[in-house]
Amino acid sequence: MLKISIFAGDYFGDLGELTRLLDIEGSVTPDDRLPFEAPEEALRLLEMCSEKYATPHLSQRCFTVFIGREIEFKVTPLLRLDGYAHNGRASASVVGIPPICYTEPVTYSPDEDVVEIVRKILTTMVPQ
Repeated sequence: MLKISIFAGDYFGDLGELTRLLDIEGSVTPDDRLPFEAPEEALRLLEMCSEKYATPHLSQRCFTVFIGREIEFKVTPLLRLDGYAHNGRASASVVGIPPICYTEPVTYSPDEDVVEIVRKILTTMVPQ
């Protein structure tokens, strides 16, 4: 099962310094191909979440997204997105896919919540 945790704030090794915005757990599996890579599965899980639930808006410019795989109550980290959103543009550095990479900037509107912004960033990481 995939676990996505989104926090307000910039991660410097101490989760206690961040404000938890939401946790999402679930799995998305394709019928007609190999399993999704972590960014695409996270994107699809967030799409399902955004259709069903209201999620908070960002309260700060910096945000951190942890994506991990949970098996028997143990979460193995897969990716961390260190995001920055300001004045309608957002991007992230991605830790966990060697080497560290940076996403293309995306645009967002002030009425979009944190899940929509993260979805847009993940879309830049998934081949179309």
